[in-house]
Amino acid sequence: MRRDFRRLRRAAQAAGGADAATALAAEAGAVAARLPRPPRRIAGYVAAGGEIDVLPLLIALGAATGAGLCLPVVTAPDTPLGFRAWQPDARLVAGAFGILMPDETAAPCAPDLLLMPLVAVDPAGRRLGQGGGFYDRTLAAAEAAGQMPFTIGVCFAVQVTDEVPAGPLDRPLDLILTEQGLLVPVR
Repeated sequence: MRRDFRRLRRAAQAAGGADAATALAAEAGAVAARLPRPPRRIAGYVAAGGEIDVLPLLIALGAATGAGLCLPVVTAPDTPLGFRAWQPDARLVAGAFGILMPDETAAPCAPDLLLMPLVAVDPAGRRLGQGGGFYDRTLAAAEAAGQMPFTIGVCFAVQVTDEVPAGPLDRPLDLILTEQGLLVPVR
């Protein structure tokens, strides 16, 4: 399933990735209106492997809500993600697995809203990730600390499928955003 949806994701990126990123950013107001409370810090990610570019959305959401911006930091395999503050003009460096992230001079931050990448998602908000478990561990640690962030899965519309396998530790997304608009998971 991952292989098939990664292929679809790469094809969607090649066919209209820049337009899709612009469409996501145009949804910032609609996303902000659906949030249960204004976020203090929003974490996005730097797209890799054909993922949809969420940086324009991250910037637009920050402007719409007044929230600070963060990006994830991968420190080691089998650990939760860390997060560092980010500004649109800040320098990014290659971290573990070649993923771009803020350098070590950026302040740590704890986001209360996560824009999450994914390989596939279903209408119930079940997310199929890359397979490394970084977001699963991050959400489990946040939940254990009583600091569960609001989660928005961000993807191309072709990544939405009828059903995604889920395990007992998987947490459904609060919202799903594609270049075609906002989806509220059906529970």
